[in-house]
Amino acid sequence: MAAERPALSNKNASRFSVLDAWRGISALMVVFLHAPVANALVATPFVRHGFLFVDFFFVLSGFVIAHAYQGRIGSGRGAIAFLQARFARVYPLHFLMLMLFLAYELALFAGRGADAAFQGTNSVSAFFANLFLLHAFGTVDGLGWNYPSWSISAEFGAYLVFAALTLVAGRRMVAAFAAVLAVSIVVLFLAVPNMDTTVSFGGLRCLVGFSCGVLLRRLAFPAGVAAPPAPGTRHLWTFAEVAILAAVVSFVTSSGHTRLSLAAPFVFTFAIYGFAHEAGAVSRLLKTRVFQFLGLASYSIYMVHAFIISRMVNVATVVEGRTGWHLMILRDDGAKVFAGSPILTYGVLIALVAATLVASALTWRFIERPFQSWLRPGRRGSATRSVEAISPAPNASRAG
Repeated sequence: MAAERPALSNKNASRFSVLDAWRGISALMVVFLHAPVANALVATPFVRHGFLFVDFFFVLSGFVIAHAYQGRIGSGRGAIAFLQARFARVYPLHFLMLMLFLAYELALFAGRGADAAFQGTNSVSAFFANLFLLHAFGTVDGLGWNYPSWSISAEFGAYLVFAALTLVAGRRMVAAFAAVLAVSIVVLFLAVPNMDTTVSFGGLRCLVGFSCGVLLRRLAFPAGVAAPPAPGTRHLWTFAEVAILAAVVSFVTSSGHTRLSLAAPFVFTFAIYGFAHEAGAVSRLLKTRVFQFLGLASYSIYMVHAFIISRMVNVATVVEGRTGWHLMILRDDGAKVFAGSPILTYGVLIALVAATLVASALTWRFIERPFQSWLRPGRRGSATRSVEAISPAPNASRAG
């Protein structure tokens, strides 16, 4: 949940800063969704249905990949360079986090034996499915290891489809992706009751959103830029942006685990179209440094937070055992969550967000940037040299 860093702007063809900010906000929504706390904020329908924000990332991914690589994949060699660039963007951090989870399982094995380690969805076979980015295609029984990474698996499948269709379809790309969208949404509609599907039909789910993004770029912005707002229309664009926000909040809150949730890619396509113009007051706010940092660190935010959550629960379990305090309860799905005093639950939530942001800043600086530079094809003069990747879609659910 990766495409290139947003490149569509009526002022700067190399970056679309408003969409940068939206990915950061969406990544934080995933953190709130997975937060191991029982309080009024996390219990709201908007947060509980946050799994739908993964579809925002899929649409945005297709939109910006189509923009950044239009005309750049004209041969098999170009397709390989594209896939190498995508691998350099998404895999290093995925590998690091997977190794951290592996280290924890090995520590369990050393300390408590085989009965405590590599169990359930953290099996050895699931580890290799995660390692080879196969875990969004029905190869595992459920989400395990670094569970947000199912979307990286799904996205890489979309990259393969994009490269293949670019070579085969050529100028018929719109028709090709329209066909992919039609087939994918029909199969998804027949196969699942709602959009909360990950390891079973995650690949198809990604193709729906990704195709919407590609089609949005090719049909709505054929010139690659948004028309500048007409003089005196800023207030109208502000009204439109607020209306889009209200529509998205209403949709996420009400659709949840219903059939309506299958429309999420289309709702987010509409939202991305509106904010692609960067013309209202909301867009101006999203260009400020705080929101731009969130966008910059968004991939790290949703790739590191699951490990932080797991270790917070581990520490609390030890504290409970040694002190007799009751900090956590067992949720219906078997997950341990902090419960009781609002001071405790909101304190844990704040600590989780703070730790995630700090860790994300570090992994962006020391993992994402250097490895992308080292591994990308044609480090000097490459067609992809000027394009940085936006984050892959986050996992927004622990349900398979």
